[in-house]
Amino acid sequence: MNAKQVQSAIERAVTKEAGVSPAIARDVAFHMTDWLDDLRSYYEFCEAPERLSTEAAEKMLIAFLIHVPNHIAAASKLLLDIPVADVFEVGATTESDDAEG
Repeated sequence: MNAKQVQSAIERAVTKEAGVSPAIARDVAFHMTDWLDDLRSYYEFCEAPERLSTEAAEKMLIAFLIHVPNHIAAASKLLLDIPVADVFEVGATTESDDAEG
C-alpha cells in the first residue's frame, strides 16, 4: 500500500468529481490516508486473528479506535458536509455515557 499514491488518487478524484478546491482535496486525502497503518494492522488481524495474543489484539483495537474515527468524521464533513451522528444511539457523540441521565 503506497500512501502517497492513494493520497494523490483521492485528491484527483475529489477535485474532479466532487469539484472541491485543491486545499479541501488535500485535507480529505490526508484524513483518508493518515490511518492506513492502523488499517493494515486491523486487516492483518482479521486475516489471522489467532496470530495476536489477546493483549496485542486489544492494543491494536484501541490504537485503531483512537486514531481512525476522527479522521473519517473529518473527511466526511469536508467532502460531504455530513457530520457524525449517533445512528446506533449508544452515546457515540458524547464525552461519557452519563449523558443519558
